[in-house]
Amino acid sequence: EEKIQDAEENLGDVEVRDAIFEKASILRKMNKIEEAVEVFELALKRSVGISKKLEVRVAMLQMYLELLDLDKIKLTIDKNKIKVYEGLYYVMIRKFREAANLFLDAIPTFNSPEVISFNDLVFYTVLTSMVSLDRAEIRKRVIHSPDILTVIKDLPELKTFLDSFYRCQYQSFFVTFLSIIDKINADAYLSPHKKYFVREMRLVVYQQFLESYKTVTLENMAKAFGVSSSFIDSEISAFIASRRLNCKIDKISGLIESQKSDKRNNLYQNAVKKGDSLLNKLQKLARIADV
Repeated sequence: EEKIQDAEENLGDVEVRDAIFEKASILRKMNKIEEAVEVFELALKRSVGISKKLEVRVAMLQMYLELLDLDKIKLTIDKNKIKVYEGLYYVMIRKFREAANLFLDAIPTFNSPEVISFNDLVFYTVLTSMVSLDRAEIRKRVIHSPDILTVIKDLPELKTFLDSFYRCQYQSFFVTFLSIIDKINADAYLSPHKKYFVREMRLVVYQQFLESYKTVTLENMAKAFGVSSSFIDSEISAFIASRRLNCKIDKISGLIESQKSDKRNNLYQNAVKKGDSLLNKLQKLARIADV
């Protein structure tokens, strides 16, 4: 109580919430369950941000599990809500595929407006899906999702961003991308990953474009995206150098030549390398045995 009072008088809201949570944890250890529940609930109300709220939820769930209180466990575990919390956690640690899958599972039965709004959930779902899922998955789970369709019309920039990407309207995609970047900048969960997201999204859209061609000129690709040839040259060269794009640029002719990977040959080469490594290890063991 003294710690809570001191925090209220001299410190900020975060410290007050932490002191309340600490009190609830002590009451739980003392087996004063009813009091602990009340204080945990108070800590939950004072919690700001997903991680702090999730900390309280997990502590309460652990307490009910120890007591084998099935009714309280059921009330505490709202599967849909947990998916939203977990999805936001994955956004925070930059695991966008995992986040996208959880958000997509949560959307049809969404009932967690106290966590985030449905519009925000759709925003996160679309962006994490675009940067991490393949085209077929995006078509099936995002483009044709009736739940997303009902809301995305109220989010015109997001709708244009998704539609232009899927319909290969690259100039429109790049223009809208600027507005999306502004929204990412203002978002608490996505802003720390802005540079990563922007780079990966550019890579995804370049891969999609180049998959349609065996060869294409830098000039034609630049026109498709509404940018200069030198910009495309710089972008594609950087991704080639980091081995993120499987193609090469002929500087003399100005051609980008796609080099589609041969999966069978790649598997064969990997098997040969592993076989050579195993033989080398066996030979070393044989020499040691001879000694």
